[in-house]
Amino acid sequence: MDSYERADSRFSARAKLTVLIVAAALIAIFLLQIRSILSPFLWALVAAYLLSPTVNYLNIRGGLPRLWAVILIYLSVGILLVTTSRYLYPRAVEQGNIFLEDLPHLVASLQKVFGPRPLGIDIDTLVRQLLSTAGVLTGNSSPGHLLVNALETFVKLFLFLVTTFYLLVDGPRLRAAARRVIPPTHRDELLALAQLINVTWQQYIRGELVLFVIMATATSIGLTILQVPGAIFIGLASGALELLPLVGPITAGALAVSVAYFNQSIPWGWNQVAYAGAVALMYFVLRQAEDYFVVPHVLGRAVRLHPLVIIFAVATGGVAAGLFGLVIAVPVAASLKEIGAYLYAKLLDLPVEFQPVRTLGGGVIEIPIRGKVSHTSETPAPEGTHSS
Repeated sequence: MDSYERADSRFSARAKLTVLIVAAALIAIFLLQIRSILSPFLWALVAAYLLSPTVNYLNIRGGLPRLWAVILIYLSVGILLVTTSRYLYPRAVEQGNIFLEDLPHLVASLQKVFGPRPLGIDIDTLVRQLLSTAGVLTGNSSPGHLLVNALETFVKLFLFLVTTFYLLVDGPRLRAAARRVIPPTHRDELLALAQLINVTWQQYIRGELVLFVIMATATSIGLTILQVPGAIFIGLASGALELLPLVGPITAGALAVSVAYFNQSIPWGWNQVAYAGAVALMYFVLRQAEDYFVVPHVLGRAVRLHPLVIIFAVATGGVAAGLFGLVIAVPVAASLKEIGAYLYAKLLDLPVEFQPVRTLGGGVIEIPIRGKVSHTSETPAPEGTHSS
């Protein structure tokens, strides 16, 4: 009798499904209500993805306690930021003010070439976001507005730093807790799927950061040589626009060419067309070098998506979430592709297999389903072979 009562007290399949749907709906409503404060937590997750391998290396290979490894990274990043703000930030702000004066001409030029909504992306909205951010960075705001922005930035920065700190320090315990929540019957496959998505995001983000550094440095130097107003500011913007697939590089080139064309003091006695053409040629050469030499070695095959899928993902991300959606559109699409492939295999009772992910150094990371999936084995990719 007791066993019958215990069995009868369990949730039915329909009750379980109802609980899951209600819980998911409540979580979605809650996230929508607090979406204005989610950005520091989301960026903390990104930072933890990027920094956790370094923390693991210092902890396991270097013998440092995990807490001291995180503190060492924070100190190193702090010193780098202080040094950058001391020597680079003032000049970037000065040139940023020069750039903002020519921004109306730039907007008109972009809309004339690409239309008001290329790929469904509202240029006016993006420009307003740029002006909002640039106004804080360059000081083009009233004292009251600056005070509010400073307080808001401080709170978000504090949340970002604290969240990143705890994610890095307690990362192993958080991962172990997440593993225990997964039902044992599906644990190996779901952990392998999570590992695949995690590695894909890490490789993509690291590759984009490398591209940012390369393109920001190269374009800043080239624009400085060509004496384009706001060279460092435009160079940094060009590097940042590398985070936006397809649209970003085109926008970066249009940005620099427009500023050069509307420049009031063109050097060396050139006319407007020749001067803008020189800038366009520089961007074209850098872009070709990036496509043929940098991208294959930096990004590799971490994100295995058809160009049409990337175009659709970028357009969808821009419409759905603006600038942030443009940045994360490609890795989100890659994640959905892997989740869809897994669900397809499960629905049709097919064997589940995960393709290895290529690393920035040309190796591959295998994604095992059985055994220990918390560790990745990185081996050089055989020469002349490709992962599909």
